[in-house]
Order: sequence, then C-alpha cells, then structure tokens
Amino acid sequence: MTSLKVPAALIAVYGLVALIGGTIGFVKAGSVASLIAGGGSGLILLVAAGLVAKKPESARVGLIIALVVSVLLIGRFASTLGKGVSPIAIVMITGGLVALVASAMALARARRA
Repeated sequence: MTSLKVPAALIAVYGLVALIGGTIGFVKAGSVASLIAGGGSGLILLVAAGLVAKKPESARVGLIIALVVSVLLIGRFASTLGKGVSPIAIVMITGGLVALVASAMALARARRA
C-alpha cells in the first residue's frame, strides 16, 4: 500500500475526539451510555489507526473498521439533527466524514496498486 500516514493520523484524531467526547459526556451528565459508546468507538478507531499505520497487511482491515465505525457514528449524530444543530453533532459528523473519505480513498488507492 502507498503511504498511509495521513489516513492513519485522521482516523486516530477522530478516535481521540470520540474517546474524549464520551468521557466528557460521562463527567458532565453522568451518562454511562456516552462513556461506553464514545469510549468504545474511540478505542476501536485508535486500534484501527494502529492497524493502518503498522503493516501493509493489516492496513486494509484497519481501514474497513474505520469506515464502518465512522458510518455508524455519522448516522448516530445525524439522527439528532432533527432536534436542532449542536456543536457536538457538527464535530462528530464532520470528523466522521473526514475519516470516512480518508479511509475510502486509501482503500481505493490500494486496490489500484
């Protein structure tokens, strides 16, 4: 696979945002659901970023994991837009789209190589 530093970094940043967001939701509102969902998806994204950055053999798996988790997070936060636009939803949807596009482009590039 070609250089995957940028997709790995973008996935890792999105994972950190999800992880921190879940922790903040727990601390501010006592939401265990936020901690589990945000923390869990954040950790999964960080593992995916590690797979992408580590070895070419595991990069495809990491990119697919990042795609799936990003789509799920985008869907979860897009569903809240009917209640009004929140800064959290904007950050999570935008970050998810960035991770999604970076992962898809890296997968497409790998397929051509």
